[in-house]
Amino acid sequence: MKILKAKYILVCDDGFKVLKNSAIAFDTKIKKVGKFKELQAQFKDALVLDFSEDIVMPAFINPHCHLEFSANSTTLVYGDFLKWVKSVITSRSELSKEATDELIQNAINSMMRSGVATIGEISSFGSDLNACVNSKARVVFYNEILGSNPEFIESCWENFITRFKQSDKFKSELFIPALSIHSTYSTHPTLCKRACEFAKLNNLLLSTHLLESNHEDRWLREAKGGFKEWLAKFSKDAKPMYGVEEFIKNFSGLRTLFVHCVYLKELEKLDSNLHSIAHCAVSNRLLSKKTLNLKKVLKSGLNLAIATDGLSSNISLNFFDELRANLLIHDDFDLQKLAKVLLLSSTLNPARALGLNLGSLEEEKLADIAVYKGFEVSDETQIPLQLILQTKEAKELFIGGKKWEF
Repeated sequence: MKILKAKYILVCDDGFKVLKNSAIAFDTKIKKVGKFKELQAQFKDALVLDFSEDIVMPAFINPHCHLEFSANSTTLVYGDFLKWVKSVITSRSELSKEATDELIQNAINSMMRSGVATIGEISSFGSDLNACVNSKARVVFYNEILGSNPEFIESCWENFITRFKQSDKFKSELFIPALSIHSTYSTHPTLCKRACEFAKLNNLLLSTHLLESNHEDRWLREAKGGFKEWLAKFSKDAKPMYGVEEFIKNFSGLRTLFVHCVYLKELEKLDSNLHSIAHCAVSNRLLSKKTLNLKKVLKSGLNLAIATDGLSSNISLNFFDELRANLLIHDDFDLQKLAKVLLLSSTLNPARALGLNLGSLEEEKLADIAVYKGFEVSDETQIPLQLILQTKEAKELFIGGKKWEF
């Protein structure tokens, strides 16, 4: 048992409670939050961790990342989604070779140093499996499935099943195999239906990219534009495989993280009880020519989560860099209000999206806790905003109550 003292505790509950000069008693789970003397009297043999000058909050959850592309820095092309896709296809073999276990582990560590304890990893090839299993992070490992050619449906499915079974061998509290359906333009309806049935049968979390670019938007709604020209190289009579609503219906009754949704107009078609949106601000700026309308998403009642995406479409996996980008991109928000939205969308909301007992510092939640260096403020209501503005790394990180060694 441990008791952690802090100057400020950001509970990250729905009301965004902030406690001053308080403490947390925890082992693998949080046992109690309150005044230090009261906790010390109740848990007499507990180890005291004195961070009485610092700020404590739930560890961040980064629910969407592509670690297999962690070798990229300047190889891929930004500014237009299709140009980027073409550069990925051209360079993915070489980038994959360069993404060694050590490189991927370094990418994971860069997230964890900023206070991330849980990662949602999209695994396209399975080359990231060992690094994710051997990391100390909590990993939701989304085995990805895609394939648009009906002639190769069976081979695509068999490839997915092989990778999924390999990942399922390592299933634990810290490693959760899951399933990702790549997108509307890359996954044949037969594969999508089969994958959703598999997810339902095995109680798996789902993830999918949806309406990330103007090209996908025009393709699904008008069967025109850049995708038509690009897909014509592979098929003489290329047509969209789905309408927007038709694609979403596949995920009815299934806990699903819809990633990007920058051009999604049909927010009401998502199930607010099971469906969440993952927003990757930097990635969208580099590829999508538009950003997500946060106010519209929040007004809809849908669960919003912040994510970094991968280094294929970002320059940093430090979670504070992503949060600062959100502060600057979404300039229609009051800064202090936005700071709270962003912190909740990095803790409590993604925990709900992933169905994990995490995300807030409340009794019986798993003890995933981040400690950040404290600072002086003349106005304590500024703490959430100043934390995002002034912080790069955590002082300490606990995952399931265990200290992660930096």
